[in-house]
Amino acid sequence: MEFGEFVELRGRKWLSQGANLLAKDLNVLQLSCIEDDAQGEEATVIWDAEIAAHSATDSLWGAIGSTGTDTASTFSAWLKTVDWNSTSVADKGLFQAPFRAGIRLDPYQLAPLQKALDLPRVNMLIADDVGLGKTIEAGLVLREMLLRGRVNFVVIACPPSMIMQWHEELGQKFGIAATILDRNYLAQIRRRRGFGTNPWASGSCFLVSHRLLADETYASGLREILGPMRSNSMLILDEAHHAAPASGSRYAVDSQFTRAIRDIAQGFEHRLFLSATPHNGHSNSFTALLEILDPHRFTRGVPVETADLEPVMVRRLKSDLRALGEHFPERIVEEVKIDGLATDDADLRLSEMLESYGAMRDARLHAMTARERAEGKLVFSGLQQRLLSSPEAFRKTLEVHLRAMKAPTTAEHAKLSSLATAFADGKEVDGLDEDDLNYSTAMTDDVDDDASLVTAATMAGLAGATEPAVEDEKSFVKLMLEEARKASLKPDARVRWMASWIRQNMTSDGNWNDRRLIVFTEYQDTRLWLQNRLLELLDDLDPDNHFASLTGMTSQEDRERIKFAFNCNPSESPLRLLICTDAAREGINLQKGCHDLVHFDLPWNPSRLEQRNGRIDRKLQPAPTVFCRYFRYAQRPTDIVQAALVRKTERIRNELGAVGRVIEDRLMKRLTSEGIRRDRAVALAAELENDDETATYRAEIRALNGTEEKRRKAVGEENAKLRKTLEDSRRRVGILGSDLQQVIGIALSQSGGHLTHSSVSSVPSATVFTIHENDPVFSGAGWAPILDDLRLAPPAKGQKLNEWRAAQPLKRLSFDPVILPDQRDAPEVCHLHVEHRLVRRLVARFVSQGFRTRLNRACVLMVPNAQRRVVLLGRMSLYGPKGVRLHEEVIPITARIGADGQLRLLRPGLDAEALTLASLDDSLRDGKAASDAISTEALSRRRGDVASLRSEFELRSAPIIKAVTEQLQELGKKEEASMRRLLIDQRARLQKRAHEPEQSEFNFEEQRQVDADRRHWQKKLDRLLTEIDVEPAKIRKGFDVVACRLEPVGLIYLWPETT
Repeated sequence: MEFGEFVELRGRKWLSQGANLLAKDLNVLQLSCIEDDAQGEEATVIWDAEIAAHSATDSLWGAIGSTGTDTASTFSAWLKTVDWNSTSVADKGLFQAPFRAGIRLDPYQLAPLQKALDLPRVNMLIADDVGLGKTIEAGLVLREMLLRGRVNFVVIACPPSMIMQWHEELGQKFGIAATILDRNYLAQIRRRRGFGTNPWASGSCFLVSHRLLADETYASGLREILGPMRSNSMLILDEAHHAAPASGSRYAVDSQFTRAIRDIAQGFEHRLFLSATPHNGHSNSFTALLEILDPHRFTRGVPVETADLEPVMVRRLKSDLRALGEHFPERIVEEVKIDGLATDDADLRLSEMLESYGAMRDARLHAMTARERAEGKLVFSGLQQRLLSSPEAFRKTLEVHLRAMKAPTTAEHAKLSSLATAFADGKEVDGLDEDDLNYSTAMTDDVDDDASLVTAATMAGLAGATEPAVEDEKSFVKLMLEEARKASLKPDARVRWMASWIRQNMTSDGNWNDRRLIVFTEYQDTRLWLQNRLLELLDDLDPDNHFASLTGMTSQEDRERIKFAFNCNPSESPLRLLICTDAAREGINLQKGCHDLVHFDLPWNPSRLEQRNGRIDRKLQPAPTVFCRYFRYAQRPTDIVQAALVRKTERIRNELGAVGRVIEDRLMKRLTSEGIRRDRAVALAAELENDDETATYRAEIRALNGTEEKRRKAVGEENAKLRKTLEDSRRRVGILGSDLQQVIGIALSQSGGHLTHSSVSSVPSATVFTIHENDPVFSGAGWAPILDDLRLAPPAKGQKLNEWRAAQPLKRLSFDPVILPDQRDAPEVCHLHVEHRLVRRLVARFVSQGFRTRLNRACVLMVPNAQRRVVLLGRMSLYGPKGVRLHEEVIPITARIGADGQLRLLRPGLDAEALTLASLDDSLRDGKAASDAISTEALSRRRGDVASLRSEFELRSAPIIKAVTEQLQELGKKEEASMRRLLIDQRARLQKRAHEPEQSEFNFEEQRQVDADRRHWQKKLDRLLTEIDVEPAKIRKGFDVVACRLEPVGLIYLWPETT
C-alpha cells in the first residue's frame, strides 16, 4: 500500500502513512484516520490479518439516493455538522474556537489565540494580570489547536488547589474531558490493567498537579510516552513562575521543580505557560523560564530583547483594560482601625508579654554563633504571627512550644533547621502551598501537622541553651499561656467589630439580607475560634444555617457544594458568611455573589494577600466595587509594619501588576528573620515602603510592561483588530444558536426524545428549553453522568444518588447566553455549545461512520421557482503528514434542468448560481417536502446527474487544490525561513554572551549555577548548528499536502411547486 493512499478497514477510512520499516517480513502499515469522529487517530496494522481491508473506493458516489431521500430537516442537520467540522490550517486569520465554547467573550481574550495561530509551534507565555481569565484564554488556544489537528495529546499541570477549577472550566466551557491523574487514578489503572501499565497511555488529555509532575513515579511514564519530542503534543503549565529559579540573591539558582519541568517540557511540541508574575526580579531566572518555554528563541542567562518577547508573550494589566472600558471592579483596600482599648486589653497585654519574652531570648542568644542566633529568633517570629492571628492560635502554639522546650542533641539539631524556617515562614499545613516544592521530599514527608513545625523551631532555638535558661523561659511561657487561655474564651475587638458590621450591613429588621462576606485567616485554630465567637455574638440571627467554612481538610465534594451555595442566588441558599483558611486562597472563584472580603489576619507573604483578594476581584464580578478590609490596632506597634506591607503590596500591584518572587522573598525575610520588634517597628515599616530596595525589579518589570501610555495605546489598537477579526470569523464560521437548536431538536426526535419550550423567571424574555430525562433516548449507557452535570445543585452531604436525582431537576437549556440584569450568567440555565457533552453525544449520530452509511445523501424539495434545479455539494479535503486535515471546504455545483431533461451548468459567481444557493438555504430551513411521485421522478435522474456534476466538481476543485496547496507551501516556506532566522540570531547572540565575563561576585551555589549555565551554552551552540538544518525543514514539511480526497456531501433537487 503506497504512502498517501486511502484505505478502508474496521468500518473507517484511513490515510496510509507507508509501511513500517521495522517489520521486514510482514505487510505492516502505519495509518491515520480521516473520519470526522476520529480525526488523526493512529493505528498500526498487519494488512493481511485485517478482515475485509481494501483500498477506498468511490462507493459513496454510487450510493447517493440509492435507497430513497432524506427529509429536509435531516439533510439540513447533516449539512450543518459538515460545516462545523470543516477546518483550514492555511487561514491564520480565522478564529473557530470562540464559536464552539460556552463563554461570554471579550475581544482582549483573543490575543493569545491570535498569537498562537501566528506561531509554527505554540510556545507562548500568557502573563495577564490576576483575574483576567487566563484559564479561558488557554482553553481557547487548546480548543483551536484541537480543531486544526495540531494537538492530540495534552497535559495541564497546575497547583493542587486549582485542579478542580481547570477540570470544571475545560469541561463546561470547552467540552474538553480531562482525566485527573493522581494517586487514586494511578492505583485504579494498575488494578484494572496491571502494575506495569503506563497511566499516560490511557488517554489523551490529563490534569496533574505540579507536585506529582515533579515526582519520578509519574514523570518517568510521561517521558516514556513523549520520547525525544512527541509531535502534536502540548504542555499547559499554570502558575509557571514556580518553575523559574528563585533562590540566590544575585543569580537565581535552579530548584528541583525547575529541573523537573525543564526535563519534561522538552518532550512537548507545543508549550503554553500561564503566570501573572513571570518575572520574579532575577533576569537570569526569567530567561531560564523562557528557555523552558521556547529553547529555540531563548537561552537562560542571555538577555532578552523586547522584540523577542512580542511574538510569544501576552501581558495586559487590569487597570489598563478598565481604563479602556472593559468591565472590571474597582478594588478598595480599607483599613479598619481598632483604637481606644484599655491598656490591659488582652491583645495589647499579650503583645507586650511576647515582646518581653523575645528580649529574654535575645539576651541568651547574644553569646551564640550567628547561625544559632538566627535559628533562635525564628521561633519568636512564628509565635508572633500566631498571636497576630488570634489568642487561640497563640494558645495552641504556646502549648506545643512549652512541651518541646528542651535543648536538642547534635543529631537532632541537624534535622531541625529547615522545619524551623518553615514555621517562621508561615507554612500552614492546612493551606495547600505550592512553595513546598522548594523543600526536600524528606522534610515534607516528616511534617504531619503544624505541631511538628512548632516543635522543630522550639528545639532548634534552644541549641546550646543551659538548663537554668530553659527553665526561666518556660516559666515566662507559662505566664503567657495563662493569659492566652483567658483571652481565647472571649471575642476580641476585631470579632466585635465584625459582629457589628454584619448586623449593620448583612441584616434588615433582624433577618439576613442578600449581602455576603468572605473572611480569611491563616490558621485553622483561628478559623474555628472566630466562628465560635461569632456564633455566640450573633446567636439571635440563627447563624448556624448562614455560616460555612473552607479549609485544607474540606473534602472536594464539600468544597464544590459550598462553592455552589455561596455563588448561587441568595434566595436559593441561606449561606452568607464564608470563613476560609488560606487553603481557599486560589482555585476557587467566589465573585458571583460577593464583593466584601475581610482579612482577619495578614499573611506576611504578599502573594497570599493578593491571592485572597483575587477570589472576588476578577472577571465576571457583577459589582462595580469590591472591598478588601484589614485590621490595624492603633495601640500596637507591630501593626504599623503590617499596614506598611499592605500599602507596599497594593502599590506594586497598581504600578507593576503583581509581586515577583524575589521581592516577595525579600519582604518575607525582613519580617520572619527576627519578627517585628517594638523598637524597630517604625524603621522596619519605612524600609518596607522604601522604593530603593526594589529599583532593579521595578526597572525590569517596567521594561516588560512598557510605559502606561504606550501600553494602553497598544492594547486599545490590538483590541480593535481582534474585534474586527472576531466579527469576520463570525460571518464565516460562526454557529448560530438557532442552527444548533435545530440540529439538537432533530437528533432528539430521531432518537426518542424531544425539546420543549420553557421559561425562567429571572429573565422572562430568554428563549430556553427543557429535555425530559425519562425519554427513551436517555436510557442508554453513559447518559447518567451527562444529565447529572445539568442538575440545579450538587448532592447534599450524605444524600443518596437516586434521592438526589429525584430531588434535583435538570437546568433549562439555552443556545445563547442568558444574562441576568446584574450581568451574571443565569445559574438555572445551561448554555449549550457545539462542544458541550450533551451536544456532542447527540450530534455524534450525524458525524459517526454508522450514521453516514445510513444517510441517503439526497433530498427533494419544493420551491417557488419556475425551473427545476439540482445542486451537488462536494467536500474537498487536503491532508498533511499523519492524516492532519490541512484544508477543507464544501464546493457547490449548481445546474438547471432544461425542458429537454439536459443539465445546464450554472457558472460560479453569476446571479443564477447565487439565486439557486439562496433558494436551497431557504428550502432547507422551511421548505415543503416533495410528494413520493416527484421524489421518484427526481431520483430517476440521479445516476446521470451525479456523473455530470461530479465531473464538474472535480474540474472546479483542481484550481482550488492547486491554489490552496501553493498557499500552504508558501506558508511553510515562510515559517521555515522565520525559524532559520530565529535559530541563527539565537546562536549569534549566545556566542557573544558566552565570551562576556561575569561582572558580579557570587556565593558558592550561585557560582555553581553560573558555571552550569555556561556549560549549557557550549552544548547549545553545538546543538543549534544541527537544529538550523533540521528544525526549519520539520516545520515546512508540516504544510506538505500528501493526499487529497473528493467526496459527496449530498445531492438536492429543487422542484417547482407548480409541477
